[in-house]
Amino acid sequence: MFLIVLASLITLIVCLAQIISFRRLYNYVDAELKRQPTSYEPKLAVVLPCKGVDPGFADNLQRLLSQHYSDFEVIFAVASENDPAYPYLQNAIVEAKKSFPNRKAQVVIAGVSDKCAQKLNNQLKALTVASEDREVFVFVDSDVIAREDFLSCLIAPLEDPTVGISTGYRFYIASKNNWASLVRALWNRMTAWELANPNLAYAWGGAMAIRKHDFETLDVRGSWQRAATDDMSMTMLVKDAGMSVRFVPQCLVASDGDSDVAEIFDWTNRQLILTKVYYPKLWLKAIQRAVVMAIWLITILIAGLGSLITQNPDWILATVIGLTILPIELWFLIRAQKLWQRVIPDRKQYINDSLASFCFVLPLAHLVLPWMTLFSVLTNRIQWRGIIYDLRAPDNVVVVRA
Repeated sequence: MFLIVLASLITLIVCLAQIISFRRLYNYVDAELKRQPTSYEPKLAVVLPCKGVDPGFADNLQRLLSQHYSDFEVIFAVASENDPAYPYLQNAIVEAKKSFPNRKAQVVIAGVSDKCAQKLNNQLKALTVASEDREVFVFVDSDVIAREDFLSCLIAPLEDPTVGISTGYRFYIASKNNWASLVRALWNRMTAWELANPNLAYAWGGAMAIRKHDFETLDVRGSWQRAATDDMSMTMLVKDAGMSVRFVPQCLVASDGDSDVAEIFDWTNRQLILTKVYYPKLWLKAIQRAVVMAIWLITILIAGLGSLITQNPDWILATVIGLTILPIELWFLIRAQKLWQRVIPDRKQYINDSLASFCFVLPLAHLVLPWMTLFSVLTNRIQWRGIIYDLRAPDNVVVVRA
């Protein structure tokens, strides 16, 4: 009887949480897609820090440099001229000048930092050469595949003075036979649901914008000089100042999602630990969900084994009740697929073709993700682009090994 009650309670909690979160996401995205364009066109400084060459790197650079926007400059930053990205950046600027002679673009050499994450060091160096008349700072990652109106969409919410940061998010494109990458992509899509929640919304460093005035007033620069993450640290500064983070669905960007198991474990661990240190409220919600799902998994395993061994009706009923979570989540997965198709219509075929693969990996996600999430309780050490960081506090980051 106890297992029946426990399985029923967990199933009810999970279903209610899914219904509330999905309805909020659907309504939010629907409203944002219907929002009319504005005439807001501040002067932009677009900063892109690089380390190494991501898949589709050259094409991504050209997409950024050819944006349909009246006045923006692009500043690329690398740690040294020996970075493999450096010649690509030089070539991209030359090619862009052929089509857009007046396009402002340059590469800066940031040097190596032992005080903050290398990405932040690159960004801070880039800002030192930004033109004085820039009104908005835009930060993007090199794996972003930007649509032609990406910049216009991203900065539009900043017309509202109560919005501190406008942000996009990643949408991983994983091969249908790469189960580890599919699990990560599924986990990433689920975390995107929180972007529609005004209490938990956060910036994503791959595509975010902030007014220059707010960047300076909140001393984001000072915070970054001692931080391990650009987006979460800026999120907390903005929220502490009473402003909001606004997610822009049109800036949900496709990103190459294939990787091996070890790299995906590092990635998941990094996301969770950065959130733990800089945005504990959001991390605690992830931990709560992981605990619930871990209890669910243990309950199902006990009830399932008991059913096989004893044929006890109570154990069988508990197993059936617990397993109803899977078809319910499959239904939400299908509903979400249709929503993602509206947001990134150019990936509609991939979303359709990959649905079966995501359905198959959903049970696997339940087996591994709770434990991967709970692992973040044990450590504050992350690995990022070949560098290991020990996050002792939001403003105390130690470079362990480069």
